[in-house]
This record gives sequence, structure tokens and C-alpha cells, in this order.
Amino acid sequence: MKKLFLMLMVLSLTVGAYAQEQKSETMKKVVVARLDIKPEKVDQFLELAGKMVEETRKEEGCITYVLYKSCFTPENEFVFYEEYKDQKALDIHNGSAYLKDFLSATAPMLNSAPKVEVF
Repeated sequence: MKKLFLMLMVLSLTVGAYAQEQKSETMKKVVVARLDIKPEKVDQFLELAGKMVEETRKEEGCITYVLYKSCFTPENEFVFYEEYKDQKALDIHNGSAYLKDFLSATAPMLNSAPKVEVF
């Protein structure tokens, strides 16, 4: 009886972990990315960011993709707020050529490393 109980507990934990993993893969993903831009590079950054927003909004799995200028933090901090329908959609975005080009082009414009959070 003890063995049966232990087997059922292990099975229950395994199924629960699998279900949680599957749920995570199909749950909406939110990304908040903060970038502190050098003052003399703001106009150039905004031009590139506008193209980035335009391209990303065309992605099938993109729900929301907006750029905000922070009012309460460093003078030239910009915040990307991104929502994707699931992890697969975020992976597609992260693998896109236009994101890689944007990151390469804007890296020298940054005062510090970007702060990126994924929920």
C-alpha cells in the first residue's frame, strides 16, 4: 500500500510539473526593456526604434509593442513594452534579423546595459 501511495505521489508530481511546463510555453509573455540612451544619440535612436516598432507589430504572435519615454527615471531612458501570445512568438521575435540589426546599431548609443525583464 505504501509503495502504491508513493508511486501515485511521484506520478502526480511528474504530471503536475509537465502541466506547469506546458502552461508556461502557451502563456502570454510580457517583456519590459529599459534603455538609457546618450543625449546626442536620441534622435538617431528614435528613428531606428520607430522602424523596430513597425516591423515587430507585423509579427503574427505580437499582441503589443510600444515605446515609451520614461518621465521618472534618467532623462533619456526609453522603455519598450512588449506582449506576445506565447513563448514561441517571443522566440520568433528574438530570432528576427531586424531585432539583431537594431541591437547592433543601438549598442553604441547606450549609456549602460539594457535592463530587460520577461514575465
